[in-house]
Amino acid sequence: MKNGLKQSTETHWAGIRRFWKLYGRTLALILAMAAGLLIPAAEVLSGWLPFLLIGMLFLSFLDIRITRESFHWSMLGILLANLAIPSAVFLLARGFDSQLALVGFLTAVAPTATATPVIVSYLDGRVDYILPAVLLTNVGVALILPFLLPLIAGATVHITTAEVLPSVLLVMFVPLGSAFFIRKLLPAVQQRLLPAKVLSFPIWMMMMFIVTAKASAFLRSDTGTPAGLLFGIALLSLISCIANFVVGALLGGRTFHHEASQALGQKNNSFTVWIALTYLHPLAALGPTFYVLYHNIYNGFQLFRHGRIPPVSRSAAHPHAAPQSLPGP
Repeated sequence: MKNGLKQSTETHWAGIRRFWKLYGRTLALILAMAAGLLIPAAEVLSGWLPFLLIGMLFLSFLDIRITRESFHWSMLGILLANLAIPSAVFLLARGFDSQLALVGFLTAVAPTATATPVIVSYLDGRVDYILPAVLLTNVGVALILPFLLPLIAGATVHITTAEVLPSVLLVMFVPLGSAFFIRKLLPAVQQRLLPAKVLSFPIWMMMMFIVTAKASAFLRSDTGTPAGLLFGIALLSLISCIANFVVGALLGGRTFHHEASQALGQKNNSFTVWIALTYLHPLAALGPTFYVLYHNIYNGFQLFRHGRIPPVSRSAAHPHAAPQSLPGP
């Protein structure tokens, strides 16, 4: 009787863990965004966003190790596409609305999310392919965006490279440099800090809550925002999301189809949300926020579909998989 009860309890908890793995992050994201919409007063916490972002990036970069063999030619294509797709979105949307075009550009230009290795490992993909892509796109976009954004935003918002560059370098390279320093020179400290990586996801949820609260407060105070513009932002974010995943898959070819798709499609939207709130306006942060929701729904679908594939079939489909589970946001 006791053995049967114990087995039933273990089965129950296994089902809960599986449900969380498939849907937990998406549900948590929806709840965080819903809370932000209902509590617009939380916008007063927006000053904490750069510090939360630095902390999340530091924890994410803490155990990234890259070798020369990890690089593949398609990663250069991913970086170029990471700049070409937002530029194309901007040019296409500019004919309809300059503000919409700016939001579309900022939504699509986000680099690879630091959580992408987690999803790829769950999908039995090549984590060693994703790690260089995370580093290359985050560093590349951080260096190029301060020069590109003033050109893109010129017709809508007056902004200069001198205003953007110092803060972007601080937010991206302080956590990257600190993590590299600790990993190389203080390995004992690194090992003590690694368990703290579980905090990346709550930090990310907190950021999404604050961002949505900021947008909610803006929309409540600015009653002149057309509903058509909000619909356009949501639609353009969806189109950008689909385009990134599809183009990434094409760049990866047969060998890195899934990995390259995730590298280009799963975005570090926290970075572009911070850019929007710091240098543009809260409305511009809605595009990346919608994108977060879309790519998490797609990731949940992929995990669900992958979980229904028998293990033997998965091994045949990914003979070089590296099914390790990495903590992250």
